Order: sequence, then C-alpha cells, then structure tokens
Amino acid sequence: MPSPSFDQATQEGAAIADLFSRIKDIEESSGDWNGGEVVAVLSQWFSELHVDVDGSADQVRHLQPGMELHPPAGPQVQ
Repeated sequence: MPSPSFDQATQEGAAIADLFSRIKDIEESSGDWNGGEVVAVLSQWFSELHVDVDGSADQVRHLQPGMELHPPAGPQVQ
C-alpha cells in the first residue's frame, strides 16, 4: 500500500488525514460512502477551516501572504 503523498505532521496534512478518517467512519459495511453523509462531513470540515461553502471559489484560489503553492505529488510531466 502506498504512503500518503502529504506530510501528516503539518497542520494541513493533519486536516487531510482527519477528513479521510471522518469519511471512513461513515463508510457502510459494503465499502460505499453515502453521498449525503459525505457532503455533510465535507461541509462541516470546510466550515472548521473557515471556508464558506456558499461563497465563491475565489476565496481559496488566491494565495495569502506567506503561503506557497506546492506541486502535486507524483511524476512531473515535462
């Protein structure tokens, strides 16, 4: 099994791991994820991160001072 491509020791990585754990907690015995429950968990997670799910995507598209964009994990295509 591959390791996650994010650092769980960072605040961001811990938030991603927390979201995944919450979704796995609602996973049905068949392995399915109930869409309504996933939306509720995801909406709560965004709220805890102070992201307005009813707002524009622009609120997360622009870097704040001191923030850096990190390239996606995996091989880079040239």
